[in-house]
Amino acid sequence: MAAIVSRKFALAHNLPRYFTGKPCVNGHVSDRYTKNKTCCKCSNQSANKTKAKDRKKYTVSSVEWGRKNPGRLAQYQRNKNAKDKGRRNILTANYRQAKIDRMPVWLSDADKAEMESVYKYCAGLRQSGLDYHVDHIVPLRGTAVSGLHVPWNLQVIYGPDNMSKGNRHV
Repeated sequence: MAAIVSRKFALAHNLPRYFTGKPCVNGHVSDRYTKNKTCCKCSNQSANKTKAKDRKKYTVSSVEWGRKNPGRLAQYQRNKNAKDKGRRNILTANYRQAKIDRMPVWLSDADKAEMESVYKYCAGLRQSGLDYHVDHIVPLRGTAVSGLHVPWNLQVIYGPDNMSKGNRHV
């Protein structure tokens, strides 16, 4: 539960939000914006209704914002992951398990060594300050097709290109 903070205190300390502990007219007990006294949950619901009316417009504008502000987008993701470490840990564990599940038993030791060298090469690029990722050409968990975790399905590509590719086979 958040600490009770008056609007007067929030204004004096330049805080963007304050918490009264009292419900708004819609019954939400949440933070309020210092600037206009609006309940944060009410404001978010209103914004979500507006976005739902024209989802494509907001998707395009958020993608454009991300391209124009890569540093701020990365910081947003870091903050989000730090706040919800459990969710990030589950996603990472699921991805690691997908790699294990999609590595065929018939893979030779030479194939495994080749895969290890791809990951080491990428790690070397990253240590030198370059943003490169090991990408699966055919995604391990694609919607249309799923690939295998094998050396001929791996490539080292520029990080932002990999992130824009997402979980698609292009």
